[in-house]
Amino acid sequence: MSYKSRRRLSQAVGTVIIIVLPFLNVLRLDVPTLRFYLFNNVLWVDEFHYLFLAVMLVLFVIVYFSMVYGRVWCGWVCPQIVLTELFYWFSRKTKQWFGVTKSGGKSTFRRAGAYLVISVEALVLSLLVGFNLVSYFVDPYRLLREATAWSLHPVTGGIIIGIALLVLTDLMFWRELFCTKACPYGMLQMVVTDGHTQIVRYQQEREQDCIDCLACVRACITGIDIRNSPYQTECIHCGDCVDACAGVLGKLGKKTLITFTRGQVEQRTGMQGRLGLADARRRIILGIIILFSAALVLLVNQRQPVFLSVSGDRFTLYRHAGEGLIANDYSFKITNRSVTNRYFLVSCGGEGNVAPDCKLELDRNPLFVEAGQTLNGRFSIITAGDGLRPGPNRLKLTVTDVEENQIRREAVIVFMMPEKM
Repeated sequence: MSYKSRRRLSQAVGTVIIIVLPFLNVLRLDVPTLRFYLFNNVLWVDEFHYLFLAVMLVLFVIVYFSMVYGRVWCGWVCPQIVLTELFYWFSRKTKQWFGVTKSGGKSTFRRAGAYLVISVEALVLSLLVGFNLVSYFVDPYRLLREATAWSLHPVTGGIIIGIALLVLTDLMFWRELFCTKACPYGMLQMVVTDGHTQIVRYQQEREQDCIDCLACVRACITGIDIRNSPYQTECIHCGDCVDACAGVLGKLGKKTLITFTRGQVEQRTGMQGRLGLADARRRIILGIIILFSAALVLLVNQRQPVFLSVSGDRFTLYRHAGEGLIANDYSFKITNRSVTNRYFLVSCGGEGNVAPDCKLELDRNPLFVEAGQTLNGRFSIITAGDGLRPGPNRLKLTVTDVEENQIRREAVIVFMMPEKM
């Protein structure tokens, strides 16, 4: 299987993942609600320490990947290269449909028609990219409904159009020039790569086998000559030059002169070589990645997707409920911080060894709370006061998911008892 075929497969898979991620709530920051979606968990604004861990993990993964595999991301997954190659494919097919050859075609009308269609194709592609990028920051389903109904909010629509115009400019004029002149990831490569980083290398020691066919130069999307140096910033490690050289020299019974290697020579083999564990620096960074990953998984799994807030009515500290019973009134707020609707059962009890006979007065119990919504209400706690002392006492209010008992939240509340019954 050629590198080009593998690269096309990688680009297709990467593109599908980038498109569906916001729809699956795997990774999305919802700006209107200030909520961060991480692997189908909804993290609210007061839980952004999870976002910090996720961002740090991604940054260290990028650094490690760059140190080990160089610019393979650029040639094999990067949306910029995918868009560039897709644009070239559209352009080539459109010119074929209009009968426009490299020399210009048979008529000015055909050339103008071809370039008009190419521009429209680039505009449609740019709008799709703008929509996909905004869907990482706005509910993609709502965005899709509003877009199909032509009812997008002016700010949202303006951002999509603005992104589309930038992408359109890139497709029509910049393309691979962006990779070679402005891409921040390409600049990062100069900082983190070293002699153990994977590169595309022309074997200078076998240059006598080169027949100067220039197949590698013609195949290069950025137009460089890999024979000059393996460390050219324009090289995106796509591997097309490897296929081109192998195709020509293979017919002559020779091996390709261009290969993927770790540095100037292949230095490690086996699992260590594939993971790039060539020195202590890489091992330390990999250890940090494992540590951040474990911490993030542990914290997310232990997270309770329900928030409970209770406050007492201090205008009437307590009231007599008859038959020697004392009542305290409270207001509550229950927030369902998950992506599914839930029923929560509310119960009360004492703190420590205190176990009063609590009775809750609620309009209904359990309480239904929609996903991502907050339920506000009032309730009363009535008790005879067994085990409670005059004045303030501490009780514990608990909300528990009816179907999943491990999802629960507790709040300590103050229950006032009269000095004399």
